[in-house]
This record gives sequence, C-alpha cells and structure tokens, in this order.
Amino acid sequence: MNIDVVGAGSLGLLFGGKLQKAGIGVRFWTRTLEQAEQLQHKGIMITERSGEVYIEPEAVQARPVSELAEVWRETPGDWMLLTVKQTHVHDFIDQIRSLKDLSEQHYLKIACYQNGIGHLDKLQAALPGCLLCSAITTEGVKREAFRVQRAGEGETRLGLSVTSVKREGPTDEEQTIFTLARLMKQAGFDCTVSNEIDKLIYRKLLINAVINPLTAIWRIPNGELLQRIDRLNMMRQLYDEALGVYEAMGVQMDEDLWEQVKGVCRSTASNTSSMLADVLHKRTTEVESINGSIVNMAKQFNLNVSAHETLLHLIQGMPSEGVS
Repeated sequence: MNIDVVGAGSLGLLFGGKLQKAGIGVRFWTRTLEQAEQLQHKGIMITERSGEVYIEPEAVQARPVSELAEVWRETPGDWMLLTVKQTHVHDFIDQIRSLKDLSEQHYLKIACYQNGIGHLDKLQAALPGCLLCSAITTEGVKREAFRVQRAGEGETRLGLSVTSVKREGPTDEEQTIFTLARLMKQAGFDCTVSNEIDKLIYRKLLINAVINPLTAIWRIPNGELLQRIDRLNMMRQLYDEALGVYEAMGVQMDEDLWEQVKGVCRSTASNTSSMLADVLHKRTTEVESINGSIVNMAKQFNLNVSAHETLLHLIQGMPSEGVS
C-alpha cells in the first residue's frame, strides 16, 4: 500500500509521518519546491505523549505538488490524503486535472480532510468517477517547520457522503476505505469507518462556525471563549442561527450539541484555532467555506443569520497585512 499525502502542513506531516513509521509507503507533495527540499534535508519529527517519532531525511520522499500528476501517471499510489485547506483545493484541482481520464476509470481514491463543505462537489465535478472519502478528525496538531507536536490524540472517521455526486460503475473499491482505516489504526490513530459521515460533517461545520471566527476576531485561544458571558452569548447566537438552518434543511443533530460545542472549547482550551492562526500568519482564512456556507444555506430558506454574515464580512475585510 502506497499513500500520497498532499499538503505538508500539520495534519499532513502527522498522518504521513506516522503511516511511514508504521512501514507504509508514503510520498509527500508540498506547495513549493523549497518545502520539499526542507523535508528531505531535515526529515520529520513528531512529538507525542508516548515519545518522539523521527523520519530520517533520506527516508522522506517529497516533491512539489505541481509534479504529482506526471509522477502519479507513471507510478500511481493507492490513496491520496488531501490535507490542504479549503483555500487551496482549487489549486490542487488545477494541478491534477490531467488525471481526469484515470478518475473516470475509478483509479483515483482521495480522502478529504477539509473543513467546511462544498469541496467534495468541486472535486467530483473535476474528477468524475473518483472515489471521494470524507475524513473528519479531531486530532490536535501544532507545527513548526519540520517539527509536529501532537497536542491531543483525537478520533478520525472516514466515510462516503450521501450528498456528493455518486460514482458510476462498480462500487467494490469502496471497501478500500476499510483498508485505509486499518492502516490508520496500524499507525496509531483511532480511526473507524462511519455510515453517518454527513452528520459528522455538519457537526464539525457548526462547531467551527461558532468557535473559529470568534477566536480570530478576539485573538484568544479556544478556552477563553467560555470565560465571559458576552462571549458565551455571541457563541449561542451563532449556534442558534446555524441550528435553525439545519432544521430547515432537515439535518438532524444531537440534542446536547450545545454542550458538545462548549466541551470542544474545554478540551482544546489552549489551542489556537486554525482561523486565528491564519489571521496571525497573514494567510487567507477558511471563513467563506465555514461561516460563508452557513450564510449561503440560510439564503435558500430566507433565514436571518446576521451574526454569521457579520463575522464573515469582518474577517473577509481584515487588512491583507494581518494583525499584530
């Protein structure tokens, strides 16, 4: 089994590094040639509670993602783990569009780790016939250059979304999702296959839509959202608006979801949300695919989601030089 990890950020290095250490063939595909050369020069260091995992530089296969299609056509892998952010999905599609003929033959299998929604439809439209698997993970990871800190061991769930465009032809290859889950377990991850992946996708979307933009605006770690009543009130407004949209769509959520949202804040109390990290590092955020998705769904039912819309515009309007 050979795995292509697209994106050498925190999740990509964690999953790819642990898979490789477990004896599974891994190729890393980076945004730039410089990133690939750095990995091949320094290797990968993963720090976790049980100790450190180090991948020697000479053992790291890393190349820029611009070369993926050409290499993959000659030496295809078994799975691609797409760990880039929503903001880079378009770039990925452009870079592998030439593999469309292989996707139509059901050769391409991609596990998608993106936040938000909408990326599955874009990928399916560009690569018809491709087997797309959603990967929902609560792994807590921090990265600094080639070093990755596994801040908290979470759960990873794999599954096929019933809302995505279905593939034509035989579906036997879908069983390979279970094979991928077994490989993840072999590498030390709590990974299972879920037949309710859509519920998990919408659950994660709501939690991200409540926590991420507020931490980005107030520049605080997740846990500090619970420390003031005005922050909790704002969280609750975002929660109620999103839940109203879900109810209109017929999306069922757990009755204790509000407690789950607060529980995520507690369990990740010291974490910097991905949206805050993007703001602080002067990167484009995923606010359009998170809060923007809530706003777009609300428009279909003429629902008022003023809190989500306000945060969407506030974060979109932040100066490109970032904040200090």
